[in-house]
Order: sequence, then structure tokens, then C-alpha cells
Amino acid sequence: MARSMRESARQQRDLHLPPLTREMLERDPFGTFDEWLGEVESALGSASGLLMLDEFEALDRALNHGRFDEERVLGSLRHIIQHRPRFKILLAGSHTIDEFRRWASYLINVQVVQIGYLHEQEARQLIERPVADFALRYEPAASQSILDLTRGHPFLVQLLCAEVVALKNMHDPAIRRLATLNDVEDAIPEALASGDMFFADIANNQIDASGRTILRTIATAGPEVSTPRATLEPLVGSSLDSAIHLLQQRDLIEFVDGGYRFQVELIRRWFAATMNQ
Repeated sequence: MARSMRESARQQRDLHLPPLTREMLERDPFGTFDEWLGEVESALGSASGLLMLDEFEALDRALNHGRFDEERVLGSLRHIIQHRPRFKILLAGSHTIDEFRRWASYLINVQVVQIGYLHEQEARQLIERPVADFALRYEPAASQSILDLTRGHPFLVQLLCAEVVALKNMHDPAIRRLATLNDVEDAIPEALASGDMFFADIANNQIDASGRTILRTIATAGPEVSTPRATLEPLVGSSLDSAIHLLQQRDLIEFVDGGYRFQVELIRRWFAATMNQ
């Protein structure tokens, strides 16, 4: 963490933080790290520091396997939050703190911010004008197709658009600068393949076995088709309510027209394509 902090400060702010070596941490790693944060505060001057831990669920798995001491690690985070107001801690992940009781007991004063879908205008800008002077133009039907497939999911919009750009770069220069509806459809298989880790994380780490059964059943029904509860109940039995609650909490399904369907079509297509895996 200290190495990443020093590198980020140097690259983003041309700020050179004091060193913290492995040898310095050997005797008392957490105490030494806290003392080092005091030196960092002095180096920051009037500025604040943001400590970001992405996919904090990986740290929880490490705690489960005994790789780190829970009280020292989580206690250190709590100490920073309570006693070093110049530092802000951002934990990013696909689960909520409430799902990890050990975290909730240590981080009782955190603020939860849910990141949802982009608004249509924001998503269109990401598709059509991701950077200044973007050379590729989209036919209206092509842009709309990406919106329909992704629902404005930030990662999935970028994933699919990246594959469209890669596809167009292989085309003849005469048609390279215009993305059509057919180009979007041609990019979907590549997007599902290159984004496999994202989709697999949903299937393997964010839901349980009952949830996977429900999603695969709904996936086979087709796009925008709702699957009634009566179809799902014999498949998962008494776990249906808890499984549906979790799937809705993950923004994976929604209740429409008397049944359940995927919120995002591209995720449905991945589950439909991997039925036999």
C-alpha cells in the first residue's frame, strides 16, 4: 500500500513522500505504517490523502484464510478513519459492508455510496464522445443498441465500445470511421469473451448456487422476457426468496409483468452462452 501511495503521489501530484521499506516494517508493521502516515500528513501540507482499496472482498478472503490478522488489519483501518481525518478511505467492491459482519463491526461510521447505471445522456457521451476529437461516429441505431445491451452500465459500455473500436480498426479505411448496428452485433461475442472475468465474478463470487440456477433459467427465456415465480420455485425450493432478494440487491434482475428478468441484456447473453459450462 505504501509503495502504491508513493507512486501515485509522484505521478499525480509530483509529490515525493518519505520512503517506507520492507525492512522498516519487519519489527512492527502496523505501528510503523501508522508512524509513516504521520510523516505523510506533514508532506501533504494542507492537502488531504485518499486511500482507495478496490475489490475489498479479496482482503476479506485473505482474512478468512488466516493470511492476515483481522484485528490488526481492520483495526488499523478504523484507527485511520477515527484519528487521521486528513486521510479518507474509499473501499470499492461489488458487496456491501453489511454482508461482511467483521467489517461492519469495525467500520461503523462509513458512508455507503451505491454506483448505479449512467443516465442516458451520460452513456451516450461515453459511447460517442469518450475523448475530445473522437474520430469514430456511430449511427443512431448503433448507439441505441449499445444503450439497450448495457443499460448504461459503466463498465459494460466501455467493454462493448472497446470491441467496436477494435473491430473498426480492422476495416477498410473507407468505412472505418462509422459504426453501424451490424458492427455492434459483431462486437458482442468478443465483448463477452474479453469481459469473461467480470461475468464469471458475478456467477462465482456475487451469488449462490440458487441464484445461478435462477439466472440460467431466466437467461434461456430470451431478451426482455419475464419468468414467473411458479417456474423458478420448483428449481430452488425454499431458498427462492433469499436468492431473489440477493439477485435484486446485486441489480441483476427486476420484477416486470408478473415475473423476473435480467436488468442488463449483455449479462443475460453471457449466462445464456455459458449454460453448459
